[in-house]
Amino acid sequence: MKKQQIDTEEIVKQVLSNVTESFEELKQNFDWQLGIDEAGRGPVIGPMLYAACYWPTKYHQLISETCKFADSKQINEATRDKLFDVLTQLKGKVLTFETRELTAEYLSKNQLAHLIINLNDISHNTAADLIQNAIIKGYKITEIYVDTVGPKQTYRNFLQGKLQELGKVANIVVEEKADSKYANVSAASICAKVTRDYKITQIQQEILPNDSIGSGYPGDPKTKKYLENTNIRFFVFPKYIRFSWQTIKTIINDRDLNIDYKDEQEASKQVQNLTNFFLSKNQTKIYNYKSVTFSNCIL
Repeated sequence: MKKQQIDTEEIVKQVLSNVTESFEELKQNFDWQLGIDEAGRGPVIGPMLYAACYWPTKYHQLISETCKFADSKQINEATRDKLFDVLTQLKGKVLTFETRELTAEYLSKNQLAHLIINLNDISHNTAADLIQNAIIKGYKITEIYVDTVGPKQTYRNFLQGKLQELGKVANIVVEEKADSKYANVSAASICAKVTRDYKITQIQQEILPNDSIGSGYPGDPKTKKYLENTNIRFFVFPKYIRFSWQTIKTIINDRDLNIDYKDEQEASKQVQNLTNFFLSKNQTKIYNYKSVTFSNCIL
């Protein structure tokens, strides 16, 4: 990972000394460009964070060359924290940013629902919401840069359609690795990553205060140890775990947890897919509650 020498106060001073307008003047009278990125798409623990960072096109060169934002995955934690501090100090003066937290509960609920919303659609909808919210707040967004999720043209057309719903038009660029190509996407990636890391720290303190849950990624040995060795009452794991991830399906199957929903028409519609992934070969203990049967459930 890259390590940068960053003087936070000097960077902020250098940027602001070259800005002649108030923030309200910038918002009302100038075109703005917006970048979007996410952090935590792959982990099995914790939320996915989306962020949008935007600033006036007039000051794009000043901000990008002075701050030297970079893809959050390519810089170390200390550098990310300092650059996030820069963003925080500049917020409301020459730029702004906004985050969206998509909790593990929210992701699993949508991916396991009868009418499934897949992760790509969730991502597209969240990006569109961030763009629309910036416009509703009064920013003249004329350029949008987004790290692609799925086919680029499909994503671009979707975002363009959402703009048209507001009667707006903007130049939309959707590209692979946009977080390493466009400064405002890099800045958004830093906002998303730092915010997610903070959320993971909070989760860590709540569910395993005397040990480590790791980064939350399935390949992290500490995360793997926590998931495989921790028995939690009912449904095996707490709300911070993404039940729709294959990692969890495998662990649940290995623990012989089976859930069957009986007779209720609406319930069967909602959990048809859920029933399949909770299938168990062996059933020993049976617990009945109304129309729901739990087999080998940790109670």
